[in-house]
Amino acid sequence: MSNKKWFDDLSDQRLAVLMGPFKNREVNEVNYDNKMKFWKNAIIAECSRRHRCLFSVGELKTWFVFKGRSPVCLLVVVEDMFREGTIKSRSNFEQMTSENNSAWSTWAMNTLVKSPLSWSVGRIKESILSPTTVVDEISEYVILHLVEDQANKLFNMISMNDQSQIFFMDDLQTRLCEIYNDNIAMTSTELIVHSLEIRNKVFVERGEHLVANKILVKVASSGKNVEPLSELEKNFFKLKETEKILIDEINKMDIEKESLTKEAKNYIAKNMKPIALTYLRKKKEIEKRVAKQLNSLDNVQSLISRIEESKYNSEVLKSYAHGLAALKLTAKDTGLTIDNVDETMAELAEVIDEHKDMQSAMSNFVDVKHNDQELEDELADLLSKDEPNISKTEKSRIPDLPNVPDNSLEGEDLELDRRFQLLREH
Repeated sequence: MSNKKWFDDLSDQRLAVLMGPFKNREVNEVNYDNKMKFWKNAIIAECSRRHRCLFSVGELKTWFVFKGRSPVCLLVVVEDMFREGTIKSRSNFEQMTSENNSAWSTWAMNTLVKSPLSWSVGRIKESILSPTTVVDEISEYVILHLVEDQANKLFNMISMNDQSQIFFMDDLQTRLCEIYNDNIAMTSTELIVHSLEIRNKVFVERGEHLVANKILVKVASSGKNVEPLSELEKNFFKLKETEKILIDEINKMDIEKESLTKEAKNYIAKNMKPIALTYLRKKKEIEKRVAKQLNSLDNVQSLISRIEESKYNSEVLKSYAHGLAALKLTAKDTGLTIDNVDETMAELAEVIDEHKDMQSAMSNFVDVKHNDQELEDELADLLSKDEPNISKTEKSRIPDLPNVPDNSLEGEDLELDRRFQLLREH
């Protein structure tokens, strides 16, 4: 909390006016309204500084002390805050439920819009009729917007994941102490949780759960309203708490066992073996208790594991169901049925067969017959064109050559046959 005092920026003369009683508003409306505004802001600021959403007039008098004096006008200020809807008595606030949540949701409208409009009318009535006292110094009052802000901070801190969570009220008090780094009273914690209960963000289960007078609080996941605690959730929470208790007891017994061992060693060093044996017997008894507790812990953890596995299997089954529904819807929208598939596949097979027949017909060899004599004449003509042209002069210069052997024609015929065969193949 800040160390700055509420009166640090005020002069003694100003403090004397503020701490005195209210005078008739008709005498000086401006001073009256300024003084009323100062004390309203001071009360809210001091409650916020102390991380409180609850106060009584008696407490305010102990908070706002200057030179041993307390303000004498605080009762009038609290009455005005009560009438305009900024605060509500603790008893009335605790009676609010989600069914009358409209009263909670519209208090800001009443405070910010309706109250200023009717304030002057109320003051005129007060000048004619003596006001009826609606507050006292003992009763406690809740500042509505402060309790809502604190509730939102707590909810945002513990609703980070997609799963609802279950706590003891004590655990939520610890969380609030962590948020504000200050000691938050259980009374304030219960009011903060109740403000979430009004808005269907938590479900409160009162009764004995493992430990007497413990209150269970189920917190909804972010963006959702809370569901009541089911029997499965209650039993699962009891198992988890039993697991914590067993682990704590085993740790304590381990520490005690180490202490007994240390004491036994000390007495052995002092040659006091009978006493050392006594400590060792106690150690053996603790070891037996630890073994029993470990067996119990194994059973509890096995049950927890099976329950968590069943939850996972249930979620997987739900996913399958959603996927199946989506697949059916897709098939329905696209007209995909077994009859349509069979008909389409039959038509596809028929078209493929026709296509194969067409390809087969187009690939048949076309044998074109030619006149062999014409081909031989054309070949001879081609061969004659390939011979080099020799002039008559050059021919006359060619010396006489020996006679060609008789088998030259046969070789030439063989060469022509070979070339003709190659031409046909190509």
